[in-house]
Amino acid sequence: MNDNASSFFGIEQVQQFPHLQQWLGLAVAGAVELGHIVESPIIRTATSIVPLGWNGIPGEKNAEPLKVDITGFRLHLCTLFHAQVNGKWCSTTVESFPSAPVYSSGNGEPPELQKIRVLVGAPLRQPPKHQIVADTVNFSREHNIVSSHQEKYIRPEGLNDFFIFCTSDFTTASKEVHVRTRRVRLLGLEGAGKTSLFKAILGQGKLSAITNIENLQEADFRDGIAGGLCYSDSLGELAMEASRFKDELWRGIRDLSKKTDLIVLVHNLSHKIPRYNHPDALQQYPALSLLLDEAKALGIPWVLAITNKFSVSAHQQRAAINTVVQAYQASPSTTEVINSCPYVMPGAVSASLPWGVISSEDSDGRMGVQKLLSAPIDLVRRPFQRKDIIFPVERVNSLCHLVHRVLRSHEEASLEELVRDRLSLELAHDHAMGAIDGKKDSQAKALFSLTSAAVGASFGAGVGIILAVVMGAASALRKP
Repeated sequence: MNDNASSFFGIEQVQQFPHLQQWLGLAVAGAVELGHIVESPIIRTATSIVPLGWNGIPGEKNAEPLKVDITGFRLHLCTLFHAQVNGKWCSTTVESFPSAPVYSSGNGEPPELQKIRVLVGAPLRQPPKHQIVADTVNFSREHNIVSSHQEKYIRPEGLNDFFIFCTSDFTTASKEVHVRTRRVRLLGLEGAGKTSLFKAILGQGKLSAITNIENLQEADFRDGIAGGLCYSDSLGELAMEASRFKDELWRGIRDLSKKTDLIVLVHNLSHKIPRYNHPDALQQYPALSLLLDEAKALGIPWVLAITNKFSVSAHQQRAAINTVVQAYQASPSTTEVINSCPYVMPGAVSASLPWGVISSEDSDGRMGVQKLLSAPIDLVRRPFQRKDIIFPVERVNSLCHLVHRVLRSHEEASLEELVRDRLSLELAHDHAMGAIDGKKDSQAKALFSLTSAAVGASFGAGVGIILAVVMGAASALRKP
């Protein structure tokens, strides 16, 4: 070997290019100094919650931006962020960026877990020009297709494919965004107006109801998505409502995809409040307060919806509403009085008609001529009498705004909870994969040991046979 290390490694050629020499980190004297090797960023989790008012397209009016929380290692090296929602590239804005960690060489400590929040806005007119991002799209889809099929969260329209891309100076890290839809549970007794309110809310969101996949055998249970929220409605029998409601709360503790984020307590203004005698107090409490106390113990917020407001006369509404609010110990700021379905107030004409005539209408709502003529009606006075008054659906939109306002105050806690849940799942997955890899390594080592022993034995036997042949030949040659 040549003693001149510079000429052996071609350093004399590098010295003619000072810029290349500086880039390679080579000293003038010819000694090679190892520069700082920058590793690539790693994304551990990418999570988001469906924004309030979601209508299928990011960045639309009356809808909040998509907030994506990214956790991983060396994220401070990222300089560009891209997002692809349902096949469309969207604009991104970094809301919070981590500071560069203090590296200490040779200590062997793991990298610091960092977090970045990116806001995803309206779709871009042109896709990003960075080829490294475009090349990562297909790989990300193929790599995350298994996790997409295993996704347990209900996603609204427009969020089926959601990917985030973090680009540094050399590489691009990608991750499929796990999206969670918050759940709103309608709670009330039979006849409280939950079903009509459920349909009115879905009508406000212009989205059809979807049946809960896990409860297809139960025809009395429905789920529907409107305004970025999943609303749940069920049968109002008290015994069934209580048992089912408790099961839902406990399932939400174990599984975040089934957690209830808000409760809408529905009460019909024309109904009396069923009460029970508390064993430790002389005062009677509403029957549904038992279920509300369990929800309050878990920190689940709730609002009060009083339906059928026109069933009580105007001068009696205030007193009746105050009675309901005081009974459930609700706050006026979280209470809404609504009319969830058209309310018909019969006029003098309908009141004077026989019940058989009113109830036997044709399919198009018009009564038969023969039945109308046979009824004892004064045809002269009828045009001047008061007709039926139909009150439309009222203040359902205000109730949805109230639900959004309460959920918005708990949004940061929900985002943090989702990040912790995904991190725990990732760590559990890594631990399981590590155990599988360790088992495979041990099996491979055992197989290698057996193979080595077999090869050694075979080699030893072969050498023994050869030596025996050689020694036999030698002894034969020594014979006279």
